[in-house]
Amino acid sequence: MMPSPKHVTPSPNNQDIENLNRIAQDILDPEKTIVDLIPHIGDLRALLERHTLLKLTTEVNLAEDRTLLDSGMAVSPLMAAFCAREVLRSAAFIKGAGAAVQDAAREDRPVRVLYAGCGPFALLALPLMAAFSAQQVVFTLIDIHPESLRCAQHLIDAFGFSGHVLEHVCADATRYQIPLDSIPDVIVSETMNVCLGKEPQVSIARHLLAQAPDALMVPQAVSVEACLLDRSKEHVPVAEQQDKPVEPVRDRIYLGKIFELNAENIRQWADITEERLPAGSITIPTPLLQRYQLRLLTRITVYGQTCLQDYDSSLNLPQALPGKPTFAGGETLQFHYRLGVRPGLCYETIG
Repeated sequence: MMPSPKHVTPSPNNQDIENLNRIAQDILDPEKTIVDLIPHIGDLRALLERHTLLKLTTEVNLAEDRTLLDSGMAVSPLMAAFCAREVLRSAAFIKGAGAAVQDAAREDRPVRVLYAGCGPFALLALPLMAAFSAQQVVFTLIDIHPESLRCAQHLIDAFGFSGHVLEHVCADATRYQIPLDSIPDVIVSETMNVCLGKEPQVSIARHLLAQAPDALMVPQAVSVEACLLDRSKEHVPVAEQQDKPVEPVRDRIYLGKIFELNAENIRQWADITEERLPAGSITIPTPLLQRYQLRLLTRITVYGQTCLQDYDSSLNLPQALPGKPTFAGGETLQFHYRLGVRPGLCYETIG
């Protein structure tokens, strides 16, 4: 999957560097929404893919080279690279990380950003290196895969941003001990799957924020909510959209928030040592009409006003409960969040 040691990529020319600077400024423009940024993220992805050491191909199993940790699955370098092709997701996280850096700005030293799970592109850092000087922001980059760190370091060096990096760390971020002289002002980690399942986002956030309790978090909050929905009303058929998209008139009954990952909750969980975190409960209304199905919704506040909502990315697709159970109405579901090798939300039916 990885190129041979003799593999080389073209060095960025002045036009590439100018393009990266332009893209970075556009992403951080407070007047631009993440939808406005779709073409800019496309340009960024193409630029990074052109200069990466990673062989980008869909002819292999994208699950190969993933690593199973005590806290969940770390996706392969190739899969991490392909995540950059989710344009709204990339736009939101880069924009949110930039806003957090601006809010954390100091006069006495650069803002220190700890980026856990940087992947082969260091996607959320590289544009910020173009937008801010090394006197304004510096990064510690962590990834479990040496291939990812090697590729990220190559891109950073090629674009002339090596001065922005305090350290490249090949480690499990849930076990990383932050040096006392490098406590971060901002913690960035996009190591998640839909409904906060499978991947170690929760464990990484808990472990790092415990060591840097005053740091700003990106994402700022990730919530999982429950609703009943009529799947036939979720989307407008393409034939009916004609010249421009039409917003669907969805048929949903919201049942409440089940779980939220944010700094306040992480602090409340500080004394929990068992492999489960508390979560909420919902009650299925009765009578339950046949057209409704229970789904979990993942909503992400990346930072400030920058958010990812339903269908914005693969992280925001409504999800059925495991096994797609059916309900008669009147049941109460009590949830908890399971930590460990297979992290995710679990529930028990009461009544």
